[in-house]
Formats: sequence, C-alpha cells, structure tokens
Amino acid sequence: MVQVLDLKTGEPLGVNQEGELCFKGNLIMKGYLGDAGATAATIDTDGFLHTGDVGYIDADNYVYVVDRLKELIKYKGFQVSIACTH
Repeated sequence: MVQVLDLKTGEPLGVNQEGELCFKGNLIMKGYLGDAGATAATIDTDGFLHTGDVGYIDADNYVYVVDRLKELIKYKGFQVSIACTH
C-alpha cells in the first residue's frame, strides 16, 4: 500500500499531487532494533513507513520519485550528500 502525504499538513493527497511517499506492507521493515525513537520517527501509528522521498502517483497508479526531503542518504554505511529543492 502506498500513500502520498502533504509536506506541510501530513494529509493524504490525490492523483498527480507531490508529497512524501509512504509505504505499508508485509515487506516493509518493522523498525530499528533497539531504537524506539528512530522507529517512531520513521513509521507512523498507522504502520506507514515515511521514506523521505518526494513524489506522486499518476492516474495509472505508477509511482514517481522527484526529490528528497533530506540532503543525506545512507548507502552501505556511507552518508551520501544530494541536492534537494524542497
């Protein structure tokens, strides 16, 4: 399951509206081992994982990623700096 949330209000958005991509399902992580604070900051009370990716869903249910909320991503233990427009 995927939803797009408004960046300011956190409310669900409709088709072709950009916001934060959030995912929920059996294959999504359950949380950070031994770090309840980090888990709560990443996974909301409805079980949606907040990716930090900005994107939208089109009328055919294709998901597009167009930006990032944060300037850093982690890849194999390395912090990688990226440019963000939001």
